[in-house]
Amino acid sequence: MKTKNLIMTGIFAALMIISSYIVVPIGVVPHTLQPLIVLLSGILLGPKYGPLSIIVWIILGCLGLPVFNQGQAGVGMLFGPTGGFIVSFIIGSGVAGYLTEHSSNKSLGRNIAYMVFSMLVIYVVGALGFMFNFTYFLNKPMTWEKTFILAVAPFLPFDIIKAVIAAYVGGKVRKSLIAAGQL
Repeated sequence: MKTKNLIMTGIFAALMIISSYIVVPIGVVPHTLQPLIVLLSGILLGPKYGPLSIIVWIILGCLGLPVFNQGQAGVGMLFGPTGGFIVSFIIGSGVAGYLTEHSSNKSLGRNIAYMVFSMLVIYVVGALGFMFNFTYFLNKPMTWEKTFILAVAPFLPFDIIKAVIAAYVGGKVRKSLIAAGQL
């Protein structure tokens, strides 16, 4: 691993921690800036180091450091209502990184489509975890409709905005890093 990649992985793990503390409580799953950082990690670090930065953040939280939303910590977070979303961030970062790295068309529209698709992946995996938690740990069966209403719908407008911001900012920064020979 190059020193640059190691540093960038650490920086994005730190950005995930910071974004975890910026919370707007809306229902069971809190609204944070984490999806924006997840998408940016994929765009700027690629399909290998983007997910690695998210894994570092998760490991820190599982070790007991207060890095998850609202300063929460512990392995138990992976088995709570937000656990599926925490895990989905690894996949979402990888998808965003893969799509932007392997695209010959680097237009803003294409990047927005990639980021929205990556958010959909996050939603699907997160919603599955949400349903699983309620059904098997809380013993309260959860339908797809109710899951959508509780864990997806309230966040769609905000996360679409985050996807557009990630596509624009990430695309510009990525283009500059490529021009500087850093990517």
